[in-house]
Amino acid sequence: MPAMLGIVRWLFTMVGGVVLGAGLVLHGQVALARYIRSEVDNTFVLWRALGKATFAFQGGETRMALAMAEVPKEALEHSERSAWVLVVVGGIIALTGPMLRRGRVVEVAAPAKAKKKPSR
Repeated sequence: MPAMLGIVRWLFTMVGGVVLGAGLVLHGQVALARYIRSEVDNTFVLWRALGKATFAFQGGETRMALAMAEVPKEALEHSERSAWVLVVVGGIIALTGPMLRRGRVVEVAAPAKAKKKPSR
């Protein structure tokens, strides 16, 4: 039974870490999307229009920046909230794993040896 509890503790910690990591990755993606959006908005209007007009001929980075600029702000806000939920829930689950009780080690006492009566 203690081995099973050890596996459950390990599993809680592992799943919590994965969920926490997913939340942090989503935070990074939202931050990158906001940065790209601001860079595209700060670009000269003519260059932006030229980039949209020749979208098919642009490089991968330019295409990605122009596409990320089209993502609605509401979608970024929802992604940010989802990221916070993942971070909090993942942190709680990851911290719960090591706090699970370890279980008791039950010591079985060996039966006492009966003294033999002296024979007459």
